[in-house]
Amino acid sequence: MEMTYTETLIVTHCWCGIALAIPGNLHRWAEQAKDRSIYCPNGHKFVFTDTFEEKLERERRRHQATKDLLRAEERSHSATRGQLTKTKKRVGNGVCPCCHRTFQQLSRHMKNKHPDYVKES
Repeated sequence: MEMTYTETLIVTHCWCGIALAIPGNLHRWAEQAKDRSIYCPNGHKFVFTDTFEEKLERERRRHQATKDLLRAEERSHSATRGQLTKTKKRVGNGVCPCCHRTFQQLSRHMKNKHPDYVKES
């Protein structure tokens, strides 16, 4: 007996351990909806837990959550950088970062010994 087959076969395994090849379009058809069933030669029902659309939607939600987290981290980083710049400017002008008092000697020291201190930020 001779058989010519031109479609794609997908090799899959049933939960009972049997390996079999099924047409790719049948495999896709069964994966697309939970109410569709195909069976192995031993009569066991193949179980497809999630449809392609459900997997795609779950991946989209995960991707969006990652993007939201990244945006929040960027905003936090930007705010921290702004506070650091503000503090460096105040120290460069002679203001103590703890008690907020101005010290003329500190101001003079920063301007004479570290003129680029505020510009580095």
